[in-house]
Amino acid sequence: MAGQPIIRAQKAMLEKVGEDRIFDELLSGMSTSKVIKRYQVGRRAFYGWLEDSPGRKDRYTATRKRYADILAEETIDIADETGDAADAQVSKLRIDTRRWIAARINPEQWSEHRAPLVQVSIGDQHVKAMRDVMRDIPAIEHVVIPDDGIEDE
Repeated sequence: MAGQPIIRAQKAMLEKVGEDRIFDELLSGMSTSKVIKRYQVGRRAFYGWLEDSPGRKDRYTATRKRYADILAEETIDIADETGDAADAQVSKLRIDTRRWIAARINPEQWSEHRAPLVQVSIGDQHVKAMRDVMRDIPAIEHVVIPDDGIEDE
């Protein structure tokens, strides 16, 4: 990284700000893009900074997942605060946006898992087809192969 003095300086500035402060800002709702703009660092420097310290990227991921939980919980408050039909459309948009973001940040917890409606086993279909073919073929007791006039070599 000797040839990257700007990135090195940006990472040093993030170190000076500190992990705790940055992760608290992310948890309070500031997006990663806004944190990057706030501290005037590049994406490459920010994500490199996450990789520089063992456990930092895991802490970042955990912070984002907690933020997804907060967004999902906010949807209940928004729904409860909706008073009349005029507010319903705006509230629905706010709820859907939070649900979408929460599902993208933490899909294991907040995305809508859709199981297939029908499960088809190719092996079972093959066996069924073979049984159908065998049922349609009459039982052959004795087969005579006609001589085609070609000698075996």
